[in-house]
Amino acid sequence: MSYQAPRHPGEVLQKLEVEEALPPDDPRYVNTRAARDSEQTFKRFGRKFGFSSNDSRLFRPTQRHVLFFGHIGSGKTTELRRYVNDLKGPGRFFSVEVNIIELLDRHNLQYADVLMAMAHALLQRLRDEGVALPTDALRELESWFADKVLTEEDTKELTLGIEATVSAKGGIPYLLELLGRFTTAFKNNHTYKESLRRVIRNTFGDFAEAFNRLLREAEQTLTGANKALRVLFFIDGTDKLRDEDTRRFFIYDVEQLLAITALVIYTAPINLKYESNLAGKLDADLVLPMIKLCEKDGVRCEAGWSAMRNILLLRADRSLFASDAEIDRLVEHSGGHPRELLRLLKLCCEFAEDDTLDAATAESAIKQLSAEYRRFLEPDDYALLARIDNDEIHAGNDERTRRLLYNLALLEYNDASWRRSHPVVRTLEGYQRARAALSAAAAGS
Repeated sequence: MSYQAPRHPGEVLQKLEVEEALPPDDPRYVNTRAARDSEQTFKRFGRKFGFSSNDSRLFRPTQRHVLFFGHIGSGKTTELRRYVNDLKGPGRFFSVEVNIIELLDRHNLQYADVLMAMAHALLQRLRDEGVALPTDALRELESWFADKVLTEEDTKELTLGIEATVSAKGGIPYLLELLGRFTTAFKNNHTYKESLRRVIRNTFGDFAEAFNRLLREAEQTLTGANKALRVLFFIDGTDKLRDEDTRRFFIYDVEQLLAITALVIYTAPINLKYESNLAGKLDADLVLPMIKLCEKDGVRCEAGWSAMRNILLLRADRSLFASDAEIDRLVEHSGGHPRELLRLLKLCCEFAEDDTLDAATAESAIKQLSAEYRRFLEPDDYALLARIDNDEIHAGNDERTRRLLYNLALLEYNDASWRRSHPVVRTLEGYQRARAALSAAAAGS
């Protein structure tokens, strides 16, 4: 049966997941590459990992660990899933997705947690695809567990019962059970979490060697089975870490990430791109552009408006809106940010007096969303946002600007070539006062 968008506000609320990332085959997916001017982004993504989209050939990759920047909620996960899906198959890549939000504790994340989850996800994908590795492929990882982890008093308890179930079988089932328990501990158990991190930290060289051996054997087996040439990990959710965890993971512990000879793409928050300590370590120049509703000079971008309207109307049927004016009003105040558009839709459905989303409902939604920004914006924030909107060459990257980028009060377009304040922020009195003060100062100079 063909997909039908919800036709009642209650149904919209029932089905709408603002944080949801879409799989490649989801009927609600909207191709936004033209609206973002991101076709070159996809080509560069492939080239970094050695793939030439012109003739579908795979070369030695120029990079191994790549960051994919973008505003939170801008569609990075959805687009990366499409990118990775387009690159999979014989002679290409075997993709392994690791969602740290689901698997780990994003409020307390370290490299050890992610590497364990990566090893578990790889073995799970291999088993699901019916790929049987040679016995020798797992020997080093099994030995590392036996010698470094299972002998530790603090971690022995985690392995109780495994011996009676799957240890006799060895191989992937045994390691999956071990890695699964440890990954769960990283998410839920503080005591075991710190013990496991200490073991990995103290024996990291041995662990990295065992992991790299597993990767080499997996890629050789996949090549022999004509399934793929290289394994490509997609680490999702790392754009939602706390500031201190973001710096520790991508900056202070980067050498541990680089020691793993995997091909990895990580989602990353846009503000991290401007951390000076990041330079020279990870590949950090790939950005998912925002959907443009207008050009820098104010000329309307029809591709952007069309894409955002389609995103909206695949979540709420056209019959729900009193007129096209309400649709355009929501799109305009989203700033071209997909998640913000869905937040406005959600608010509309909550505020609706009846089954129609009219002008009053749209204004209530915009007012409510703007109030959420008012709670964290400071007077100096308004002044900075007004200056950025008024100065086409403003390119400051101080701590305040990075915070505004992270919180979406400031949005970037055209791969950071220009910025604008969020449209709902411009409705706030604090912003309007700052803009008026700026105009008055310019007139008096």
